[in-house]
Amino acid sequence: MTGEFRIKTKLPPYAVYAIFSGGFIIAALLLSLFAVPEGAFMIIKGGIGDKQSLVNLTLVTLAVCAINLAASWGIYKKDRVASHVLGALAAVLPAIILLKVAAVIFAV
Repeated sequence: MTGEFRIKTKLPPYAVYAIFSGGFIIAALLLSLFAVPEGAFMIIKGGIGDKQSLVNLTLVTLAVCAINLAASWGIYKKDRVASHVLGALAAVLPAIILLKVAAVIFAV
């Protein structure tokens, strides 16, 4: 026993990244639609944090993550390291957007 913890799944890595990415995007979209008060407006280092811009930012993140996940799926058989990098990037971007939405919610 080496003390290693492994979860055995039948899903490929890009599918796991897609699940996490989708969860973060759904959470950010729902929070920006329902938890950001109407008229809430906050400027964070040049970025505008009203409800409409947060929804637009979340939808753009959805498109970028979909492109990253499609690229991760496309190169999975040829280069697994690059596939993991693209998949991890697709999971980290929505997490950053979710943090921005949470900052707007808690600052207002």
